[in-house]
Amino acid sequence: MKIRIIRVDLPLKHVLTYARGSISVARTIVVELEQDGLRGHGEVQENPYYEIKVEELADLVQSTKDMLEDYALADPVAMWRFLQPVLGGSRYAQTAVDIAACDLWGKMRNRPLWQIWRMRPTQPFPHTSFTLGIDTVDQVMERFNENPNWPIYKLKMGGKHDLATVQELRKVTDAVFRVDANGAWNVEKTLHFASEFAKLGVEFIEQPLPPDDWEGMEILKKKCPLPIMADESCACEADIDCCAEYFFGVNLKPCKFGGLTPMRQGIEHAREKGLKILLGCGIESSIAMSATSQFAALADYLDLDGPHLIEKKVGVGVRSENGALIFPDEDGTGIRVSFR
Repeated sequence: MKIRIIRVDLPLKHVLTYARGSISVARTIVVELEQDGLRGHGEVQENPYYEIKVEELADLVQSTKDMLEDYALADPVAMWRFLQPVLGGSRYAQTAVDIAACDLWGKMRNRPLWQIWRMRPTQPFPHTSFTLGIDTVDQVMERFNENPNWPIYKLKMGGKHDLATVQELRKVTDAVFRVDANGAWNVEKTLHFASEFAKLGVEFIEQPLPPDDWEGMEILKKKCPLPIMADESCACEADIDCCAEYFFGVNLKPCKFGGLTPMRQGIEHAREKGLKILLGCGIESSIAMSATSQFAALADYLDLDGPHLIEKKVGVGVRSENGALIFPDEDGTGIRVSFR
């Protein structure tokens, strides 16, 4: 098997501001695995919050080259375990390689992953949300008017105009609102906003408090009028049990588990704990989004709008039109890579 690492910068259409900062370019690595004339692709972005940089990810993935030269992919689970001694310390590096392996494996079997894993739903997929970042009310309205037909909007919170933003948006749309504070609020602010947001049709609040404020989460569990979803508080599968005590659901992404292979177990674990599942994404291309979408039939909520936020296209795969997922007639994760 051959492995190739490609550094890709993904410029955003607009600067996206959230509680921890702003981003104009998402720095990513794409992993390409080749065997028997077929190629699979995986992707992961760097994460400053966890001090994960693309240079370190690329070096770590590159260190598997010698191990993979004589390796023949037959099962992604076996390959994930085979590379564990090298990649086990970095779930992000594991994710890029595992997504590529799953994509390649599906192509080797001439079927899409969701079909191999028997994940076709009996009813339509949930719609995915579209993200509007923190800004002045006028700027948020401008971004909304560029994308006015989505049924669900994810509103980044933690700025100076949180309540006014929701109030103004509600004047012009009946869409569902979900708000995400990325840990920027305290208990008092959360309870105040939640009381107002409940009147404005907000569906739930994602990560209102810092991820380790479990005492505050206990208060919100008893007093908050809106459901609370965990994101940063659920950084890996080991956090699911604790989150089940304080949240109604969890935001799950492949990078939290180390790829699609372990994510299947993570989703099952969350379900066993009675948690709702939100499939999330970062600022990423169709490579990562198509991979995560393979689990869409298992999700209660989707937040897979990454490709809509970026200028650069790296290929075509699973896509969404005004929130509705559309799967291509392709094997593996459905992605066809074409850098331009």
